[in-house]
Amino acid sequence: MTAYPRGLSLFTDSTEKQEPETNRRCQFSLMRAFIRRAGVYVWHTIVCVAVVGLILSVFWAVSYALSVHHRRQAERLLQELAALRPRVTGFRTAQQIAHDFGGSEVCISDLCSYDFDDSFAFPNSGPPGVLRRTEWGYLGLRPWRVAAHIETKNSQLTDVEFMAGVGRGQGWLYNQGLFSGNMWATLMTSVTINAGRFEQRLRLQRESSREDTAGTGHQIEAGSGGVILIKPSFDTPGGGEALEVYLSPDAPTESRRVAFDLNLRCATTMLPCTELCELAPSAWRAYSQFLKSNGWSVGEPTDCAAANRQ
Repeated sequence: MTAYPRGLSLFTDSTEKQEPETNRRCQFSLMRAFIRRAGVYVWHTIVCVAVVGLILSVFWAVSYALSVHHRRQAERLLQELAALRPRVTGFRTAQQIAHDFGGSEVCISDLCSYDFDDSFAFPNSGPPGVLRRTEWGYLGLRPWRVAAHIETKNSQLTDVEFMAGVGRGQGWLYNQGLFSGNMWATLMTSVTINAGRFEQRLRLQRESSREDTAGTGHQIEAGSGGVILIKPSFDTPGGGEALEVYLSPDAPTESRRVAFDLNLRCATTMLPCTELCELAPSAWRAYSQFLKSNGWSVGEPTDCAAANRQ
């Protein structure tokens, strides 16, 4: 039997006792390193998310402020247009409006035309694809446009036209893909003040009324008050609705108020305007009353009830 020295036996015993402790220390070191590395990754993720959130917040703030600025400018333009009276207003007033609002002027002999266009992210103005997504509607960003046209002849105003269109929809419309942009529906209203076009529309409306009117005893005649309202079928990708208003140059103040009563806040409000009565409340109310007085049915969206009670 071989005898080992006592010192060697003690060294072997101490080595066997140290091995588990060394393993535990190695495991703790690896765990601390993993936690430290995971913490770094988590911190980097938080920083990246915060930076992306900051960029999006700044982008939204700048875009929303730009939309509100253009909307207020469009509201001032409509106020100026509402004060114009064909055959009364002179061409210098039209020139001044064009100068104040950046309108373009084209004159040929004694005929002059002035065009105005104010919009935000409207499809025809070539906006960045990111602003075409309807999800931005939840944050008050949607495409809208106000366009106007004025004509003068022999130094007198002869024609006034304007159109207002606002995107309607919040992410539920047809989507062609994640980065392709959604399809916006559009609420649109237009006003035309021109003697010839008013007489043409009046003749067509009266012919239609004679054929289709159901007697109620309280009919409102087409063209009554120097205003004609028409709701054409408005078939566009994504859907939409439109309301056309034709004014006689001699229309009274009340009829002009009906035509120019537009709620352009629909362009920037956080809650979207989904019905025509919200964009053009007075024109919609007059149109609805005209249909009902002639025995025709008219759809009454719930959002329009408040407008019709005003």
